[in-house]
Amino acid sequence: MHLSTVDWIIIVSYLFLSVIIGLFFAKKASKSVDEYFVAGRSLPWYVGSVTMIASAFSIDTPLGITGLVAANGIQGVWYAWSFVIGGAGALGAFVFAALLRRSEVMTTAELVELRYDGNEAATLRLFKGVYFGIISNAITLGWIIKAVWMVTGVVLGWDPNITLAVILIFTLIYTAMAGMWGIAAADFLQFFIGIFGILVLTYFSVDYIGGIGEIVKGFEGRYGTEAAARLSFFPRFGSPFFETFIVFVTLKWWGNPPPAIHQRIVASKNERHASLSVLIFSIVHFAFNYWPMIIIAMVSLIVFPDLKSPEQGYPMLIVKLLPSGFMGLMLAAMMAAFMSTVNTQINYGASYMVNDIYRRFIKKDGTQRHYVMASRICTVLMLLIALVVAYNLNSVSSAWYFMAMLTAGYGFLIVARWFWWRINAWSEISAMIASGLGSMVLSSKVANWLGYSDIIRRYSFGWKFIIIVVFCTAIWVIVTIFTKPCNEAHLVIFCKKVKPFKTFWGPIKDKYPDIDWTQGMGRYVIHWLLGILAIFLVCFGIGNVIFFETIIGIGMIISAVIIFSGIYLTLPAIEGKTP
Repeated sequence: MHLSTVDWIIIVSYLFLSVIIGLFFAKKASKSVDEYFVAGRSLPWYVGSVTMIASAFSIDTPLGITGLVAANGIQGVWYAWSFVIGGAGALGAFVFAALLRRSEVMTTAELVELRYDGNEAATLRLFKGVYFGIISNAITLGWIIKAVWMVTGVVLGWDPNITLAVILIFTLIYTAMAGMWGIAAADFLQFFIGIFGILVLTYFSVDYIGGIGEIVKGFEGRYGTEAAARLSFFPRFGSPFFETFIVFVTLKWWGNPPPAIHQRIVASKNERHASLSVLIFSIVHFAFNYWPMIIIAMVSLIVFPDLKSPEQGYPMLIVKLLPSGFMGLMLAAMMAAFMSTVNTQINYGASYMVNDIYRRFIKKDGTQRHYVMASRICTVLMLLIALVVAYNLNSVSSAWYFMAMLTAGYGFLIVARWFWWRINAWSEISAMIASGLGSMVLSSKVANWLGYSDIIRRYSFGWKFIIIVVFCTAIWVIVTIFTKPCNEAHLVIFCKKVKPFKTFWGPIKDKYPDIDWTQGMGRYVIHWLLGILAIFLVCFGIGNVIFFETIIGIGMIISAVIIFSGIYLTLPAIEGKTP
């Protein structure tokens, strides 16, 4: 397509401004690995929350949401909404933020040797450094890059590899040079551009179709008797999506904060700033950000009803609806969404390579300057690996489901290890093996290869997930019971540093009453539950207002404000001593 001079000025200006902002912090990031990967652990809550939101608001997100809405209607977005409950939402804000920040680890792999002891812990750390830091991270980056190919191929009409190469070069410059400092600064700019862009497209989409009422009529015209269910925020009992919904809200959300959130937590000034960062992130990302994407997805399904891949409808709307000038703004917003996620993923992947593989097992006596240089090299390497993976992915939403299935059941353990003293490295190793094997056995590709695909086709995603969770949980519980616990002295060091809840810490809490345990587990649970309720009240309050249930929607939002006010007023007492 043809871009006007104004469009090009906007796009080029944005790219150069991002690099200038990032490079401003290059010298600061060069001081140490801590400065490079976690910004010297000094991010305030308002920076931490914005950079969390920017990193989560990726170019692949609208495509994934479009795929979910196309498959199951609005209720399909529970794939994302369910994470309000867990480490990326209320549980992360009120429980894990403080624990992770006090741990002072850089990665989740490093946490392994803080929590467990022995050669098995070192082996597990190495494995997690390779698997989560490189393989899993490359898959995440791969589906994001896949989204860029799809969007730029449709919107610009020329070879998407050219566009991708230009954007990645600019992203790589400031990410490799300035690390987390450059990422945080660039994310501030990218957050506002990204939000503005998605709101602009939402406005033009609704205006084109004739208003929200016409969107509802369009859904009724396309889906007939299924329209009411597709417009519902919650699946009805007995509907095809209901069992998947139950799996999401009961089993899927278990887990610590995801990598981008984890990195911002450990980079926060203190545990209170970490907690506020996650809370604000979860409100904005889950309650606000998805609605514009849902509306755009619904319009695209009405305007382009015959697409083989519904995910293509999002970029096609951009081409069809946006005039000159706004096109440049939208493309800049898409670049912002892409760059803010890519910079996080390649930086986080590099932190595993350096902190958990190179510095831990290969070269233990290097200088800070040496490790910073290694970090920059690994940042480039992480991106190259992701490009290879991207060539082998089919779609964004299918990649989301694949990753969800791959770690099914493992989430229970990584939550429990903070609360139960008996869990050891073998528990986690067995959980990872069981989850991985279970997901492979139930995958369509393996079933086709081994000749039992007819059996696999009988089971939905929900039932497959449940089977893996039950199998995985049974395995790691049995392994835990029949293997030795961690060394007592090692557990004492962990408890003194992290200050977990003492409820299930058995002999440690009895022998070492001088440990400054986190008090009032019941109060934290109440805050967690109230936080979940308040975030969902905001989310569905906005949804009701959008679809003309104004009184109900406003009532829900006011109720959420009251709950958040209560949480805020009681938070200092619950937080206790905060540095």
